[in-house]
Order: sequence, then structure tokens, then C-alpha cells
Amino acid sequence: MSLKNHQMRLMTVQEVQEYLKTNQTIIIPYALCEQHGYHLPLDVDIRNAEYASAALAEKLDCIVAPCLNYTFSGGMLPGTINVKPNTFSNLVGEIIESLSLQGFRNFIIMPGHGGSESMIHLKESLRILKWLNPALKDDLILLCPIWDFSPTWTELFKTRDYHAAEAETSLLLHWCPEVVREKIVMDEDAVAERLRDDPDSYQLRESFTELSQEIVQTSQRADVKIGVMGYPERANAALGAKIEQEFVENCTVALQNAIQQADEARTTGKRINHEDLNKLKIFSI
Repeated sequence: MSLKNHQMRLMTVQEVQEYLKTNQTIIIPYALCEQHGYHLPLDVDIRNAEYASAALAEKLDCIVAPCLNYTFSGGMLPGTINVKPNTFSNLVGEIIESLSLQGFRNFIIMPGHGGSESMIHLKESLRILKWLNPALKDDLILLCPIWDFSPTWTELFKTRDYHAAEAETSLLLHWCPEVVREKIVMDEDAVAERLRDDPDSYQLRESFTELSQEIVQTSQRADVKIGVMGYPERANAALGAKIEQEFVENCTVALQNAIQQADEARTTGKRINHEDLNKLKIFSI
């Protein structure tokens, strides 16, 4: 069977039926349009998800579901489209339930966006989904960010390079250089430095009281006009190619092993039991 770029959306129902006879693995990419400075387009995260998923699918010889292009950013500059984390997480869960009914068993979720709020919410939401839906017990669900499998990208985090900066700009110079603008604009020096020290410092959190029980009001700080967090001027296509290569090689090995383990567990019924080491979580809320 010929799968052009391994994209499920380009297949027919008959081709999907034939695919499921020998392979039950599918990649589910997600991202959103959000602020990425003046030198990168709004759809950087969507491109991260789509290009990484396509490269991984080639190695795993599996198919890729249509990219879900809406999630939570938290950024508030023009062009950023925010969807509440619970709305996004519920949608991902329903997509998995729909695909599971068709016979898919291995779900590789590919985030193109690294927002901590959306990822934390998604992971816990999917845990509860499997908890409440026993039909998913034999389904393997994996959340696989690109940076988890690229030591080079992880090291860039340690150099205070986060958003719309060296890593992401390098990836786009590698994948689609035609969309990268030449002129790099940064926030005021003090703001840019603060964002390098703490990428969440774009948020302004306010409350009426000092009580830990109060829900704070969150907004984007007025002094954040651009939102670049790092050093985009250091970017180059070779670095982007290196990040992609590391991700594909490391993630392929990890996923092949995981799918093999899941297949064996489905046959034997054996599971790994996880002890809850965080007792009385209610006091940490």
C-alpha cells in the first residue's frame, strides 16, 4: 500500500482498513497559532508538530492523523488563538476514543507546542479518561515532545533558550526557510533578559489577598510586546537538522520498544504497578 507522506487524511477508507490489519499505531500531532516574535510566523508550533510527525512516521512506518491546530498558549498578542486546556484535553480524548473504536491501539501524541499548562492538563486528563473508560485499558497512549528526545534541544533550555529563539528558528530554517524573516526584533533589554531567566514571567498574576486559597487573576504583562525568549540570532539550519535527527533516532527506538512491551502485555496480561509516592496530595493544592 502506498501512503503519501503517511498522512491518514490522504487515504481512503479502504486503505485505512487494510492498514489496520497489520499496524495499529497512529501519531496525533497538535499545536496552535501563537506569537513567535516578528521573524517567525504564527504557525511555528503547527509546523513543529507536522514536520516532526512526518519524519517519525517514516521511521515507524505508521500513519499520522490530521493535526489538531488549537490548544492553550496563554500569550495574548494578536494572532494567538487560545483554547482552554480542559476543552483541548477533552477533544484529544474524544479523538483517541473514536480511533480506538476503529481498532487503533498505539497512540503517539506529538506536541508542537510546549505550554506547561496544556501539557500537564492533557496528561492528567488522559489518565482519568483511561480510568473511566475500561475499553481503553489495552490502548497505549504516549505524550512525546520533540525536546524529550533531543539532547541538543535540552541543552539549549539550560542556556536560557526557550520560545521563538535558537531551537525553533533553527528548525524552521531547516524545514521551511522561506517563512523565516530576516529582521529579528526583541523586547526591551530588561524584558528580554527577564524572559530568558523565567519564560513564565510573561504572565502577570494578581490577587486581592495573600491567602493561598484564592484563585489569582492572570494576564500577559503589558511590557511584553514581542515575546521572544532566548537567542534567535544564533539559529542556523544545521542545528535544526541535528535536533530533528536526534529526535527521530531516539524517539523511534523508544517507541518501538514501548509498542513491543505493550503487545506483550496485551497477550500476557502483565502490567507494571506504580506506587503513589505523593501521599495526601490534598495538602499540596
